Amino acid sequence: MGQMHQMQLTYVATEDRLMFRVNTKERQEFRFWMTRRYTAILWHTLTQLLANRAPATAVQAAPPLVDPLVEAAKQEIKHQQVVSQADFKTQYQESSYLPLGEAPILLFSVGIKPAPDAQPLLCLHPEQGQGIEIVLNEQIIHSLCQLILDTSDKAGWGLNLAFVPGTGPAPEGPKGLN
Repeated sequence: MGQMHQMQLTYVATEDRLMFRVNTKERQEFRFWMTRRYTAILWHTLTQLLANRAPATAVQAAPPLVDPLVEAAKQEIKHQQVVSQADFKTQYQESSYLPLGEAPILLFSVGIKPAPDAQPLLCLHPEQGQGIEIVLNEQIIHSLCQLILDTSDKAGWGLNLAFVPGTGPAPEGPKGLN
């Protein structure tokens, strides 16, 4: 995938899924489906990344006690600061060049690995076939988090998303049918 230009996340009620669309500066567009479970896992992955990117403090003899609610509030404030500088008003520009096809692909796995420039690389892949990898900077991470917050709320999924791992729901594991 080339350099990302825009991303869009919309709830499609008839599918009870989120459609994630990404276009590049080269006018390529990639379309994916995200289930409720996948969205929770992606959220957990992004918030873990944010928690690990927090600035290091001076080394102390004993590690300070960390209040999860205080950390969540700090992350929320930081999130609001970064998101306030994002452009959510410009309309998404569709493209007719769809390298993976017109039909959205169901995402299955999510991961983070280092890019050559040491930035985190978000890896979104289906169970089989080609997915995408997006270089993440602070603006992209927070913008994607905001899209997930807004869209999962519209979906009414009740994910109760939180910015500090351990203060919100854990990603759901596989469930058996009774």
